[in-house]
Amino acid sequence: MLEKRKSVDCLLVGQTPPPFHGQAIVTGMLFDHTWSKVKVSLLRMAYSESIDSVGRFSLQKVFHLFYLVYKTWVSALSERPRVLYYLPASPNKVPVLRDVIYLSMTRWLFPKLVFHYHAGGLAEYIDQSGWLKPLARLVYSGADVGIELSENDFAPSDYFKAKRKVVIPNGLDVPVLHQKKKIFNGRLEVLYVGALVEGKGISNIVKTAALMREAGASVHFNVVGDWGDEVYKQQVLGEIEASGLGGMITFAGVLTGDAKWEAFSRANCFFFPTHYASESFPLVLIEAMACGLPIVTTHWRGIPKLVEGSDAAVLCGIKSPQEYAESLLKFIADEALCSQMAINAEQFYEKNYTKQVFLERMERVLAETAASS
Repeated sequence: MLEKRKSVDCLLVGQTPPPFHGQAIVTGMLFDHTWSKVKVSLLRMAYSESIDSVGRFSLQKVFHLFYLVYKTWVSALSERPRVLYYLPASPNKVPVLRDVIYLSMTRWLFPKLVFHYHAGGLAEYIDQSGWLKPLARLVYSGADVGIELSENDFAPSDYFKAKRKVVIPNGLDVPVLHQKKKIFNGRLEVLYVGALVEGKGISNIVKTAALMREAGASVHFNVVGDWGDEVYKQQVLGEIEASGLGGMITFAGVLTGDAKWEAFSRANCFFFPTHYASESFPLVLIEAMACGLPIVTTHWRGIPKLVEGSDAAVLCGIKSPQEYAESLLKFIADEALCSQMAINAEQFYEKNYTKQVFLERMERVLAETAASS
């Protein structure tokens, strides 16, 4: 819903939950924030209500696209915001085409443009997208500010020649109740939180569980999230049944609020074997560190920068269940190491990834951009 004001500095356009994924959660924090240095108006995207509809075409999304164009025009003409804040698409044809249509009809209404790049791989995708490339470059190029989650070798802000590039890592707050010492209690509790799709490495969780069973480890995997595809869901469940791993892996579905944080508090470590094409700076890894969880994850996209210097994470190759299993087995063999990594995780989070730090950085950038118009 558009929040009406007589005069604003910035129009924020973005998807907030549902569905529950990193970009939507962070955008939700911006929408809920009480801004002190800049006046904002809010326009919520609602293209997808569930993970399985993300990135897919539907007529409802077409209607919603033109509704957003209309609402953006209403804001531009009635509230006259100086800045349009927008989150470019993930590296898929349908979302990019959506951006081409929306931005070609709206970006020129605003003196200043801020792009906040959450999805990884957009620049690489556009660079190899044939006929779509010139259209995408036309609407994405020349933003006044490009906000990146981390430094990377193929930053969209550089590729699309933003006038200014700013790095602002995501941040969040975690209830203090759930930041407590983890105790093994006889078996290793491993947590995964995220979309249940192939690119997030769900099949590799199954393979890792099988390897750890072969090693005689007492371990349980709690897998939290929504399935993105029914065919893939049945494939994975079939693999689990065929391997006799049903007692080692629990699918908890989507958890929010206290139920989600309780899952973090019960875990001994966090496992995130992603090779997802649009992965960038996974918010769940920040959540894991905030809850004092040692991490096993992959050397992929922005993850190495996210955990760099934390001494709280083990980075493995993508699609490497043997490496994953060996890393998790070390936590069982050396509980002191696991405990120290947990301490390191909390300290690193407090220094770098709190919600307050994130929102202060965002407000400063938007205020500076509005003031320069």
